[in-house]
Amino acid sequence: MSMLSSLPPYLLSVLAVLLSSIVSMYAIRKTIFITKRMKIYDVPDKIRKIHGAGIPSLGGIGIFTGYLIIAVFFWPGHYFFMPAIISSSVLLVFTGIYDDLVNMKPSQKLIAQLAASFITVHFTDFRMEPVFTAFGIGAIPYWPDVIITTISCTFFINVFNFIDGIDGLACTMAILYLGILGCLFAFSEHQGLAGITFALLGATGGLLYYNAPPAKIYMGDTGSMFLGFTIFNFSLLFIKWCNTNEININKIPLHGTTQAVILVMAMLFIPIFDGLRVFILRVSKGISPLKADRAHLHYYLLDAGFTHTQSVAIIAGTNVVFIALAWVMQDVHPMVVLLSITALALLELGVIYRLRQRKMTIGH
Repeated sequence: MSMLSSLPPYLLSVLAVLLSSIVSMYAIRKTIFITKRMKIYDVPDKIRKIHGAGIPSLGGIGIFTGYLIIAVFFWPGHYFFMPAIISSSVLLVFTGIYDDLVNMKPSQKLIAQLAASFITVHFTDFRMEPVFTAFGIGAIPYWPDVIITTISCTFFINVFNFIDGIDGLACTMAILYLGILGCLFAFSEHQGLAGITFALLGATGGLLYYNAPPAKIYMGDTGSMFLGFTIFNFSLLFIKWCNTNEININKIPLHGTTQAVILVMAMLFIPIFDGLRVFILRVSKGISPLKADRAHLHYYLLDAGFTHTQSVAIIAGTNVVFIALAWVMQDVHPMVVLLSITALALLELGVIYRLRQRKMTIGH
């Protein structure tokens, strides 16, 4: 970081995005070449994987490569939490590569996700305590907090993985989340973490170039698990720093830790809402919550007649509306904000479901 410290903050952010995207795009091009030469493709199943044959799914390698190579230049020595995050990321990336190649059992993948989450929670002390406080829940003992945070991290890894179902969606949502987090860190004068966050944004943008419809490569579990994990932990770090006054809230501006919780809650709402909804639907039907189907919001949009690009725009646009609403309502009780956003989400879901039913009825 010292070699870059003389540059203006905005230029550092731009450099992080540009350099990581260049490295990512180069790595992805090589990945596409190698996987096609070795005939390593993501096989369509006509249920959830509806793409054509001959498309590789190891794009997450490019994201991780572009991120890691550039992020090290923005890594201040006092960021004690980064070794645990990087170690856990490596575990998830290698798990993802193995799964993308040979299709691991869900239970094996879940063990790796829980291990990565626990390592980070234990060694970084990132915990859900400020979130509980924002909702009026009193302090809870250390180990229950660690367990809840570990499960929450693992849950978000999976729900973010779920949104990687149509071309460009997971990349677009990750760029949105990382852009917001990067700006929050930059405006609150944490240029090191801003650079690291923007490096991941740029690396994801490098994949989006090849993943936009029609996709030439998918991020696969390699990318989606790593991105979900990192987004969750950087969000938790932002809340923690607000809670410990390591972030100057007045520069953002937010009015306190509770408002930071509200903002993050709105930012990550769509994958959590859609994941919970699908979990409940599957369990109510007596099937595994991890079994693939077409119950996700993005498939409803496709079934309603929207294209991949239109579906991505609708979901990302809705997410922006939720974030703006949370910012405007930041002084309202978190539960009221949560209920308001949930009501809007249910209303939109109802409209999309009706359009889907009408389209499918006409189709038959």
